[in-house]
Amino acid sequence: MARPVHRLSAVSLALAASMIASVVAAGAFAPAEAHRRDDAPTPDPSPTPTPTPSTPIPSTPTPPAPTPTPLPSTATPTPPPGDEHLVGTWSAATTRVTTAVGGQTVRMVVRASLGGSGARVHLSNVFGFAPVTFADVHLGVHGSGAKVRAGTNRPVTFDGDTSVTVPAGQSVWSDPMPGKVTGGQDLVVSVHLPDYVHGVTGHDRAFATTYMSGPGDHAAEESAKGYTYTSNQWFFVDRVAVGTVPAIGSVAVLGDSLTDGTGQANDANRRWTDYLHRRLAAGPRPTRLGILNAGMAGNRILRPAVGPSGIARFERDVLSQPGVHTVVVFEGINDISRGSYDSAKPLIDGYKKLIKAAHAEDLRVVGATLTPFHGFGSWTRQKERIRQQVNRWIRTSGAFDSVVDFDKAVRDPGSPQRLARAYDDGDHLHMSDAGRRRLADAVPLRVL
Repeated sequence: MARPVHRLSAVSLALAASMIASVVAAGAFAPAEAHRRDDAPTPDPSPTPTPTPSTPIPSTPTPPAPTPTPLPSTATPTPPPGDEHLVGTWSAATTRVTTAVGGQTVRMVVRASLGGSGARVHLSNVFGFAPVTFADVHLGVHGSGAKVRAGTNRPVTFDGDTSVTVPAGQSVWSDPMPGKVTGGQDLVVSVHLPDYVHGVTGHDRAFATTYMSGPGDHAAEESAKGYTYTSNQWFFVDRVAVGTVPAIGSVAVLGDSLTDGTGQANDANRRWTDYLHRRLAAGPRPTRLGILNAGMAGNRILRPAVGPSGIARFERDVLSQPGVHTVVVFEGINDISRGSYDSAKPLIDGYKKLIKAAHAEDLRVVGATLTPFHGFGSWTRQKERIRQQVNRWIRTSGAFDSVVDFDKAVRDPGSPQRLARAYDDGDHLHMSDAGRRRLADAVPLRVL
């Protein structure tokens, strides 16, 4: 049985330190279709939370750090190739995660929100310091633990090749896979990384178990035997899309820890977006819609904190999603709780930029009011006044195409500056499972 790792090995720590100290120029274009991203994001200078360590790296010597070369400033994924109507079925917002992986296989579990055919996997090296070779990638249906359901694990190709090298600051879509994906199905993406990776693009708080192998290529294996360690991060995989009919699209949510799912148990899939997917699928006439979670714990709208700012990552994490037609903006509480603003104006101006960018792509934008945080360590009366000002503007300005009143849904009626007790996870900012379910139930489906 895979066991959690609570500390990095000495080699891992040395490698993580070398990643922070080194940046490498993107190399020559390598095999297959690694789409050029001439505008990769500037490395985030702000501190990031302490990561969940991944598997200890075998004792192969750490390669020397190359000469530093800065990455470009922004990044926009190239649309996937082909003429089919592709719609996102799963996504994760990415940044540079402080970890060390390589010389092993990483197996990740992701849940599809929309069924379809010809699934494509997107691998990202946007935050990398050097080219990354993905030597063997497989996609299958999750069994249990690190196991893949028998007979479902199939090789993923990139322009017909089973291996692809992606330069720093770039990403790649796979070829379409044969067969169909079912909405609500747990998929397993296994990626063999033959070399150590300097600068890992990933999602730090996946609230999902990622299985890490010992040395070698274990991607094609359906058993769990080769996977002996675990992590709670996703690495390199940031979206999965399926082919479907043109009338079907997706909803992408820009958010922070409240959308990322802080407070849920590992592998529970109890983010409010997960509850929304279940609600859409549960009716007598299920609604087919991709629900794409672009939440990032600690993220802010206006400035980089954990990852790039919401404004900076909006194009990459939200607007460029395949088949997106509606955007939900539920972010800003970190700007208030951790910021030092005197009024709501800076945050309102930030929302206006997001709305303008989405409307330029002919997308519908839904604004969600900010939920209470009285009792949280950073709460003050001044910050509460700003939150109320922001929510008043969201509700009454008409700037958003529609509004979802999350504040009203989860606040304590007797003390509206606080979360209702049943919805409070205990820190007075994040929500219990009941609170996240309440958010999903508060969304009028017509606005999607």
